[in-house]
Amino acid sequence: MAYVRYKLPEETHKILRKVCKKLGTKESEISRIALMEYLKSLGLLSEKVRRMKLIRWGK
Repeated sequence: MAYVRYKLPEETHKILRKVCKKLGTKESEISRIALMEYLKSLGLLSEKVRRMKLIRWGK
């Protein structure tokens, strides 16, 4: 497992806190989801998943 540190502008952090409060989740969970969505939008996550499937199946 890896840990990621980041710095948000104060206004963005306020929005994040409001979203977390409304959803009843932690800031870290929302940040993790946002990072995963960002990686998917760049196509990096799907490429990694594809490579892992190829390695597992020996292709």
